[in-house]
Amino acid sequence: MLLKGLFYKYSQSQNRLRRQKHRQGGALVMPKRGENIYKRKDGRWEGRYIRGRTASGQAEYGYVYADSYKACRAKRQQCIETLPEKPAVQASAATLAQAAELFLSEKSHVLKASSWNRYSYLTQHYILPALGTAPICQLTADQISDFLRRLQRSGLSGKSARDIGVLLKSILKYTAKKLDCSCPGVNAELPVYHRKKIEVFFADEIGRLAKKVLEAPSMAGVGVLLALNAGLRLGELCALQYKDIDLCNGVIHVTKTAQRMKKGMHTHLVVQPPKTDNARRTIPLPEDMLALLRQTVCPARNEENYFLTGKSAPLEPRTLQYQYRALLKAAGIPYRNFHVLRHTYASRCVEQGVDIKSLSEMLGHADVRTTLQVYVHSSLEHKMRVVQSICFLSLAPAADFAPSAFPSHGPETALRQRVFPNLSQIV
Repeated sequence: MLLKGLFYKYSQSQNRLRRQKHRQGGALVMPKRGENIYKRKDGRWEGRYIRGRTASGQAEYGYVYADSYKACRAKRQQCIETLPEKPAVQASAATLAQAAELFLSEKSHVLKASSWNRYSYLTQHYILPALGTAPICQLTADQISDFLRRLQRSGLSGKSARDIGVLLKSILKYTAKKLDCSCPGVNAELPVYHRKKIEVFFADEIGRLAKKVLEAPSMAGVGVLLALNAGLRLGELCALQYKDIDLCNGVIHVTKTAQRMKKGMHTHLVVQPPKTDNARRTIPLPEDMLALLRQTVCPARNEENYFLTGKSAPLEPRTLQYQYRALLKAAGIPYRNFHVLRHTYASRCVEQGVDIKSLSEMLGHADVRTTLQVYVHSSLEHKMRVVQSICFLSLAPAADFAPSAFPSHGPETALRQRVFPNLSQIV
């Protein structure tokens, strides 16, 4: 009886597969991404389409059903074509929800998918629930400022509240230009936030980290050291392929990034070009890092495979973050986020005399001011060493006032003993 039941279930599954096949060479026709057509448990196909939107901008869906994918797709397309055309948005009555929809629709052809998803998320989760029904011509600067302050009081960081304010003002500016109307909210003041002090890893911590990796080398550990020696972002490291590593010339080529993005109700890992053209770059590597890579990279490798996995699929950025955290714990180093490796790389390059222009290009910045303001953090030891190279007391050609070594514990000379009491009398 058990075998008979299993055979019956197998037959039923085969019948379902045969019903799904389209008679074009017997190929199985599967739903395309973005069509919102799914196979139900009862065997029927269900298609979903947007038939309208609420005043707050939420989508209202319509549904069609059929016995086959092809028939469902045709019925769905017919329903979409018979939808009444959207009336032109009147500037005097346009709500913020309508303005946001117009803005996002236009920017979907301009922005990268990751940026567009970010804008859409901020709009749906913060802006529309609070201000979606407000007419843009009546939305004042005070209302927007009050909205941004409420976000901060609810626990949102100053940086996030400012990002939402920038997006909101961008929507209003775009709508004012598109509909040729006045939007008083564009004059709203954005929240002021204080940039957090960026941390770096100390020299002894870097030494312990390198020692722990070399004791038991793993691809994740080697990848962390590579990020530390090249200033790579998390997504750039995960998207690095063998063909991007040029051991002969001692450089790596950054041409893409890996990022998990939301599409519909699910997320998926995407490997795509960097956000800006400047992020495409070639980075020279130190000799010790090259030696480690030569021991790690297999000579008979598939150039298309990814460095961290050795396979055709990249490593999940979140997985690398978990492994990075575990590595720091094993080395006895307090946790700092992965991006601190990049900060440390930039700071050490400056301390070793790398010019800002070269460093900015190696980091992939479009403007050297970003490098100076965000990524350069000199250590106290470096500052004290630089100060010791300064000599203001050039009162005599004697060598007594030559730049001193750091630290200086030598006895005062006769000349110093004569000069310093005189200096102390100066008010």
